[in-house]
Amino acid sequence: MIRLFLPPELLTSEHISITGDQARYLSLVLRVKPGDQLIVFDGCGFKYDCKILTCHKKEVIVGKLKKEPYSVESPISITLAQGIAKGDKMDLIIQKTTELGVSKVVPLITEHSEIKHTEKLQRWRKIALSASQQCGRDRVPEIEEPAEFEEYINNLPLPLFAKEGYTPLTTSPLERGAGMSNREKYSPPLKKGDEGGFSGIIFSEEYNGRNLKQVLMDFQNTKEITLLVGPEGGLSKEEVAGAVEKGFVEASLGPRILRTETAPIAAISIIQYELGDIG
Repeated sequence: MIRLFLPPELLTSEHISITGDQARYLSLVLRVKPGDQLIVFDGCGFKYDCKILTCHKKEVIVGKLKKEPYSVESPISITLAQGIAKGDKMDLIIQKTTELGVSKVVPLITEHSEIKHTEKLQRWRKIALSASQQCGRDRVPEIEEPAEFEEYINNLPLPLFAKEGYTPLTTSPLERGAGMSNREKYSPPLKKGDEGGFSGIIFSEEYNGRNLKQVLMDFQNTKEITLLVGPEGGLSKEEVAGAVEKGFVEASLGPRILRTETAPIAAISIIQYELGDIG
């Protein structure tokens, strides 16, 4: 079944006009014909069963058959802050994490990034749109403008465990003890179900402590998680320390070193299994 997204303002009448790239794709690539059916999503939680009435490369007219509520979005919102990978690796990351239900992707320019400037933002957004249509999502993940690592970290809200009423025992990550989780380093403990704040997990090659499954035991009632993954060269020690100081919890993805395009796919799969809707 063909699936595509259209803005809700285009879906107010019984006959819907599809133009531009989507019309060319339907007519020239998919070679649809009158009578074919498709599903249109409005990105606001509704789907429309439609039938093609006329077809031309410049305009495809479809008629609405039925409108109904629809959602396959995960109960947990995942933001991927990803060091920009070179070549087509970033395309793969955006495509596959979209299929796995990521809510937002933030391309990061890090100390070890080989790419410091990119013109691929619109390409990445088209990939996210195409992947969302293919896998039947009712929302397209947001692909943000690339950001400098330090700027992104500094603009994050307070970590969930450091809200008002949660006083840190020490001020330095090194003083807090390598064997403790970030939430264990703060007192009193975070109350399960507290709202607001920021919850993040960071992965680095050097960290071989608690694995992601163990770390997620602290996130059972968390509804929003940010994942921080470095580019091919990984994150620098200073970047890791700054992220941990900001509130990211370090986690391991196992004894084998994963490529930058493999790490977020593995991490999101594990999170969706443990906390989301895969299982």
